[in-house]
Amino acid sequence: MKHIVVDLEMNSLAKEFKEEKILCGREIIEIGAVVLDEQYHEIGSFKTLVKPQYNDVIKPYFENLTGITTEMVANAPVFKEALDMFFSWCHSINDDVQIYQWSETDLDQVLSEIKLKRIVVEEKNQVLLYNWADFQKEYGEKLNLSNAVSLKNAVMYAGVEFEGSEHDALNDARNTATLLKILRTPDLCKKALEHVIDALTPTSMSSTLGSMFNFAELGFIA
Repeated sequence: MKHIVVDLEMNSLAKEFKEEKILCGREIIEIGAVVLDEQYHEIGSFKTLVKPQYNDVIKPYFENLTGITTEMVANAPVFKEALDMFFSWCHSINDDVQIYQWSETDLDQVLSEIKLKRIVVEEKNQVLLYNWADFQKEYGEKLNLSNAVSLKNAVMYAGVEFEGSEHDALNDARNTATLLKILRTPDLCKKALEHVIDALTPTSMSSTLGSMFNFAELGFIA
């Protein structure tokens, strides 16, 4: 079995689409993914920009966050085309796959956008669509965390460097894949995470934690 790690970037709908916002307040503007082999080594990647259909511009907030401009998505495929491209890439792997996301919000977004745009998903793609594991949850359970943690902080707590810039879909997918490999490889997990697990286990709480962690940052904003 191969492992696919996916990440999405989004833009908000234009203000005139009030009814549509009730169903889906944002649109995907970038899809990034990596595929890992059985030893969690990257063997392929996927990335595409996506042209929004309910907003003519990328809002300044999302442009600053992602670096994606209105001009960059002007000739990009629309969501249905981009989703079909992603599904085709998944099928090209020619093996069973498990798809991972950092938190469950990415799949929620895909499903909401499918409903918004009345997209009919082919039967062969439905298995892929409903096979997304929440890796943020797995990470939190491994560390006995009661709240969600951001991807950047999760990478930092694991003792590795964040690769590339945040909120680039492919970069975020790669960093999530790094954590996946760490948690699924016993010696790497022990080396990188043992001290974090010990520190955040309630029975080991002590005054020394104040010097190890900034608990203001451990508010864990997803």
